[in-house]
Amino acid sequence: MKPSSIYRVIVGALLLAAACGPVTLHLLAARHAKTKVLGLNKVIAFGYTPNNKDFSPKQLHSVTLIGPADDWKYWQSRGVVAGWGHTWFDLLRSPIDKAVENLTGQDFGGNPHPVVMIDEFGFDFGGLMDQKSAQVLRQAKLKRPDLALAVWEMRGPIPPVLAEAYRDAADLVMFESYVHDRQQYWYIAGQVWSARRYGILPKTIVVLGIGKGGPGEVWAQSKEELEEQIRFVRMIAPESPGIGFYSGTPELVTAADALSAHFFHYPTNGAGLPQDVRKLAKTFSQRYAKPTLVVSPSFVEPNLLEDGRGLVQPPTMRAYLINLGDEDARDVKVRLRNPPNKGDNVFAEGVVPLIPKRGETIGVLPVTGRWNVWVGQWIVEVEAPGCDVITYKPELPSK
Repeated sequence: MKPSSIYRVIVGALLLAAACGPVTLHLLAARHAKTKVLGLNKVIAFGYTPNNKDFSPKQLHSVTLIGPADDWKYWQSRGVVAGWGHTWFDLLRSPIDKAVENLTGQDFGGNPHPVVMIDEFGFDFGGLMDQKSAQVLRQAKLKRPDLALAVWEMRGPIPPVLAEAYRDAADLVMFESYVHDRQQYWYIAGQVWSARRYGILPKTIVVLGIGKGGPGEVWAQSKEELEEQIRFVRMIAPESPGIGFYSGTPELVTAADALSAHFFHYPTNGAGLPQDVRKLAKTFSQRYAKPTLVVSPSFVEPNLLEDGRGLVQPPTMRAYLINLGDEDARDVKVRLRNPPNKGDNVFAEGVVPLIPKRGETIGVLPVTGRWNVWVGQWIVEVEAPGCDVITYKPELPSK
């Protein structure tokens, strides 16, 4: 959807509210559901599904977007969009003009409406890698407007530089929302919050991880867990055009296929979900009179060189900080600390001058020592007088 179209939808909704009274989220969801993404009325995406003697993606029934896949004629005959895959390596490790050529000059097998699925963007919360990603995306769309750009977004909430590029140049955004249980649903809620803030939720889907990923990565393990996650997504993102799934065993992929057929029939009010899950969803949607900050070790990344081959010098950490409150937060002190069993020392700290009301800021924290743990395993400490602070901890890999 073009930015002007998004603005017309929003303005239309506001005018309707003024004329007829409050417009509920459910009515807005109904309006957004009519917006086509990649020419589809709904997006049910399956990415990197099993394709072997035990299972073929051609067994899927609910799918409308498949990728990566090059047999686009077969999928077109079924009304399914097939996307070509393209990894980030030759995009961010090449000069901008060469990166754009690499992306737009692929052989799409004669497909008159090609879709490329970029795997993946979202590295350093608005640092040099994200800035270059945004430039590549914008220039690729300018060079080849007919090429639909679908982007896998991998790092929690979307930083402004990428959110604005997605708004202007991406045709679809796919959140990597790979969580195991409801203790980690806050991660999905933070992602959705950022997409809604920048007006791109109507062309954004949450992609759930099913089965297992790399070492220590455990995602939805049963049909019941999958259904709860799907219901949660439907509750917090009714404007979204659909949902997606990544990986999985044949049994779990089959379950995801069956469940996704009912995606738009699941209630948007959270009916059927446990009370604690509904309460979590409200955390990101209710109003707060005072500044209310959301922070997490998962929302912090080192500032990387644009090719990802090293750190910007002098080194800094970039922390994504959300303010859900109706007042600005000012002069917030943020520190990163190694865990007690890894030194217990502060290794990065800084003062964030302003986190605007109902907004976000990327805090830049100069590194003052050595960090001894992997990204996300450190401790975030916040001093914010007059503010409430909500800290979410990631699910650490099992040993």
